[in-house]
Amino acid sequence: MPLSNEDNLRLNVLMSQDVKAIRIDEGKMLLYALTAKGEAKVQFNANEKNERYLKLVKDFLSTKVLGVAGGFPVYLSHWNRMGEAKSNDLGKLLLLGEDEATIAVVNSDDLTAEVAEYAWWSYQGADNARSMLSHPKIIESDIAKELAQFLLEFLPFEEDPEKMLISIRLVLQPGLINEDEKQALWKKAKSKNTLYIGFLDSIPNDLPEVYSAHHSFQEIKSELSIVEDKNAFAAKLLLLLSPQGQSFLATAKSAFKRIPNQVVYIALIDSIRRYIAYPIHEHATSLFDQNISINANRELETDIDKFMSACQQYCVSGANETQLQQDFQEVTNINPDLYDILISMITLANMTHALSYPVFSQSTCVGSLMRKKLKFLSDAIILNINKLMV
Repeated sequence: MPLSNEDNLRLNVLMSQDVKAIRIDEGKMLLYALTAKGEAKVQFNANEKNERYLKLVKDFLSTKVLGVAGGFPVYLSHWNRMGEAKSNDLGKLLLLGEDEATIAVVNSDDLTAEVAEYAWWSYQGADNARSMLSHPKIIESDIAKELAQFLLEFLPFEEDPEKMLISIRLVLQPGLINEDEKQALWKKAKSKNTLYIGFLDSIPNDLPEVYSAHHSFQEIKSELSIVEDKNAFAAKLLLLLSPQGQSFLATAKSAFKRIPNQVVYIALIDSIRRYIAYPIHEHATSLFDQNISINANRELETDIDKFMSACQQYCVSGANETQLQQDFQEVTNINPDLYDILISMITLANMTHALSYPVFSQSTCVGSLMRKKLKFLSDAIILNINKLMV
């Protein structure tokens, strides 16, 4: 059975205009259209069951827009989220009245600021906002702040810690939220530690809570000033002992409390490693990649001790074959008392999330049980952080 005569006429008139996007409220049987002149709507007069009638409407739209009936292949949901939709199709997809088509648009690598505005009108949701704020072009557009505000307001209702973490990373991009909003987020992090990791990833040297510099910072800075510009160890050590570095380390320690799941745990370890590893890893391959690692069939605590010992042996082998070893030797020649904290630096710089694999490969545990199983690793990381803070 075809569309009712009234709906057929009204839809034809609508589609003859400059329509930018369409959305359908299936519960109210109402079509909304964004046109060059503003918003328009069509109240359906169904002549059969709603579900079948909506299929006829979408077939009508698909025929008008794409030249074929059948609508958008919503079953290709994974493909839709992989950025496969191409630029010449994006505008057309927003005219199909399918949420899945809009998802394909916002995930497209070819998304533009103009199309993003139409897509956001078509389907507002946290996943779509995250997808669009991941596009460099959209970050620079007028809609970026609106998307960031949506994610901020939705945050209390977000139940997935991983999505929560992604949202924080995105809204903390430069220029999207103001200082008061940033401070409010920071306060929430005290009860939702996952948020701390977003801060560590996004603004590691500009955290809202600033700690004092290490008590020996000025003395060590004076000693290392002659080599600071060319020595990776010296430059990184001075950063870690500065107010910015001490703030990062203190926040990282706090983030270990009440970690909810494996994804967030891995994200925290990676965040710490990235901050400390650069520029150290310009000169050295990860010790883990050199097969100094935890063996799942042995005692975990014993293996983490071996890993930490290997980090020390790498720096003091005496071979001085790499730039890293030479930098280490140069700093310790200037001040031998820095030996322990330099060893902690190289240890933390090589603490990749792969060290957690023996636990995660054998268990899907989350919450307190996961934290208990990974206590050996968390304790090792915090031990080395503490050495950089005392």
